[in-house]
Amino acid sequence: MRYVLGVDGGGTKTHCALYDADTGRLDMLPWGPANHGSMAGGLKELPSVLRGMFRTLLSRSNIEMRDIEMGVLGLAGTDTAEQHRIISGILTELGLSRFVLCNDAYLGIKAGSAGGTGVCAISGTGCCIAGMDSKGGRVQIGGRGEYTGDLGGSYMLVPRAVGLVYSQLFREKPFTALTTAIFRWLDITDRQDFMEFITDRLNRDRAGTTLELCRILFQTAAEGDEAALSLLEASGVSYAGGIAGAISQLSFAPGEPLEIIFAGSLFTRAECDHTQKTVEKLLRERFPRSGLLFHKLDVPCVAGAILWALSELGIDRRDNVLRLFRGGIWL
Repeated sequence: MRYVLGVDGGGTKTHCALYDADTGRLDMLPWGPANHGSMAGGLKELPSVLRGMFRTLLSRSNIEMRDIEMGVLGLAGTDTAEQHRIISGILTELGLSRFVLCNDAYLGIKAGSAGGTGVCAISGTGCCIAGMDSKGGRVQIGGRGEYTGDLGGSYMLVPRAVGLVYSQLFREKPFTALTTAIFRWLDITDRQDFMEFITDRLNRDRAGTTLELCRILFQTAAEGDEAALSLLEASGVSYAGGIAGAISQLSFAPGEPLEIIFAGSLFTRAECDHTQKTVEKLLRERFPRSGLLFHKLDVPCVAGAILWALSELGIDRRDNVLRLFRGGIWL
């Protein structure tokens, strides 16, 4: 048996997949966060989280880490050379002998681009942009929140949305339907209760509260609220700038198809696609003669990890792997 391992580790959830290249069998395990930045113990906690995930998945096929021929792990929070060095050491200690470690944004390129090159924009819990060219060049833009000026992902958009409501209530800014929707959700009518109730919800359940506020933001934008749409448009401007920056640092031949992949729940499942439309409009204006191709990823990013691992072994199973994921085996 020739086993490959793929991991897409995010700040909220992780997909870990095992593929047998001989039989074409795919097994996928959903897990909790694999971004050390989301863990109370940080990098010190990461080994135990990965160990538990790997043991659970591999035990279902009655194999061990030494049976893995190749692994590709895209982990959010792998943003610096030092983080890459530390996490690589953890993986080696866990028994993975051959692997590629990268930020999770790179996986979307391998999953969504027919040629395995292009740029992937992620908007989920966080925000990141990654690009790869046919010469092996790689570049990552953003991924560290306010420190890299990100404006995408729920943890960056939601505070801005709350701020729009606060500014209407206390700074005499124009009305936004976000206020009505969030007040209804919090079951309040007095503006003096607003920040107290928001803070209480965040303290009790930050992830769940952020998810619900993000849903309200996109629903309100879909209904035409100007403030909500302006926030999503600003996000699109930020993404377009990052994607253009990635393209400028990579080498794409004239006439070569340049594939832009949109991945993450806020691009693939949100009710309003104003951010994506803004990105596409701005990039077409910025690169009017380029063969830009835009795709919304229709498989989980971990599919890119499996495809990448197989390519490292010289194995082409793209159609088979994508068919399995599109068939819903990963749900």
